[in-house]
Amino acid sequence: MNKGEQNHLLDNIRAHDRESVSINILYDQYIKLGKTQYLLWLINFATFAVEFGEVALLSVLIPILRCEWHLSVYFEAGITVMIYVSYFITVLFFGKVADIYGRRKIMIFGSFIRAIGGTLSAIAPNKWVFLCCQMVVGLGIGMGGVIPVLALEFTPNKYRIPCIMSGTLGVYSGKSIVAIAGYFLVEPLGWRWFTAATALPCFVVAILTFLIPESPRYLIVSGQEDKAMEAIQQTAKWNKVTLPANLKVHVYDSETLGRFREIFSRHRRDVVSLCLLISGNLTVVYGFVTYLPLALTSNICGVNTVNGGTVQYECTAVTSSSLRNLSLATVSGLVGTIVAAVLSSFYGRLNPLRVVIFLQLGLVSLLYICIGHTYVVLSAVVFVTGYVNCIEWLIVAETFPTKIRATTCGFISSCGKVGGIIGSTSTYLLLYKSLPSLITLFLAASIWCFVGSILLNKETKNTLLADVDEEKY
Repeated sequence: MNKGEQNHLLDNIRAHDRESVSINILYDQYIKLGKTQYLLWLINFATFAVEFGEVALLSVLIPILRCEWHLSVYFEAGITVMIYVSYFITVLFFGKVADIYGRRKIMIFGSFIRAIGGTLSAIAPNKWVFLCCQMVVGLGIGMGGVIPVLALEFTPNKYRIPCIMSGTLGVYSGKSIVAIAGYFLVEPLGWRWFTAATALPCFVVAILTFLIPESPRYLIVSGQEDKAMEAIQQTAKWNKVTLPANLKVHVYDSETLGRFREIFSRHRRDVVSLCLLISGNLTVVYGFVTYLPLALTSNICGVNTVNGGTVQYECTAVTSSSLRNLSLATVSGLVGTIVAAVLSSFYGRLNPLRVVIFLQLGLVSLLYICIGHTYVVLSAVVFVTGYVNCIEWLIVAETFPTKIRATTCGFISSCGKVGGIIGSTSTYLLLYKSLPSLITLFLAASIWCFVGSILLNKETKNTLLADVDEEKY
């Protein structure tokens, strides 16, 4: 045996002598919480702020473009539909790609696509170019759906709630920030500069994504031990933690990753339940972004008697008061997210969730009468959707193993976007035809959201984040 072979043999012996630990123990006991997690939570926050800020942006821009480009109500609805259709296709496809080829590349590419689409929207010369640019934004947002998965996979188990909470805070912060920015920028600068300003944070997020390594959880289930240890060492360095010299992470044999068949064979009930829960909630969330400015600035009291139960479709200017009211109402969603984090830490995920959704049924029912259009009731609905939005994605993250997590999140997100398409499109169409029918849609969505919560039967509060199916390992 020559010297090179002897050294190779000694290296193998040393490797086998190292202490092998699971990734959960590694993050919970060694790496813990630090700069890496904070940066990922910031990116997660910004990603959701951009996504839902785009929804609020359209609610501000469309009334303006209706006057400037003489949009029909059907074209307005078409803008929203095409954005969410592009999101639907992208998040469904790239969730699977992220499970097979990794999360980081998809995250970086999607961040730049989103930034470019937003910038081009600001210089669109007509409604058709604007529609195409918004579709590009939808593609970027769909690819960005992998970011919360990556953030979660770097986070110690006991900090999963603040990790998911960073995204849901971004949901309502994005809507509030866009509304507040509109309050100061739309009237003095015009809609183009306002749209360009909202695209700037997208470039900042895109640059920050280069700093993040690939998910060690993805690398260990795909059998890439060396790359997994490099990512772990980089995380430890950022967090100013020194790992034991003899430590190595337990790496699985290369798994079959991102299989749709496995989702429905092993996790059918969970997937169906979460699709009902999330699509129902997002129907109300996306619908309310359009509905709120009207409800807070118009006299809709007694909708069954005003203009035969309809609201007049007309070219009206966006006022500072309407933007102010929209921003104030969306703040209650932030409060709902914070309350969700506290209650789920003490009382678990499922039971408080069911109680809150049942409360939502009563609040939405009040929209049929005058009292339902008071600021307090409308803000309470937003509060409830904020609560549900936080818990539903926490359950998604805690239920599925790493080998199919991005694929499953992509599939469930696409189902949620179906609800978003229904909510936004129906609001644009029914708002000017039959307001009681729109409220009935919100109520029906709340019902199927409640049914989804009842069908869930696994409390995930004290579970460890799984990498592969427990019955196999």
